[in-house]
Amino acid sequence: MKHMKKTGRPLVLTVNGKAEAVLLDAAAYQEVASHLDAVASIRRGLAQARKGTGRTADEVFDELEQEGPSAAKASRA
Repeated sequence: MKHMKKTGRPLVLTVNGKAEAVLLDAAAYQEVASHLDAVASIRRGLAQARKGTGRTADEVFDELEQEGPSAAKASRA
């Protein structure tokens, strides 16, 4: 654990020279989980676009503008 905290890199646990598990600190795990969630959302959006379902960007921005100016500005940034 000390080495992992010092280097900021995950610790790879091996059995007979083969990687069996990877140990991450909590912050690194959260970062990885967030990236995986983002990738999954992008894939869902692409699948919806291929099927012709979902909403256009204009529809989303129109909805945000109805919620209030601060919501629309945050989304367009």
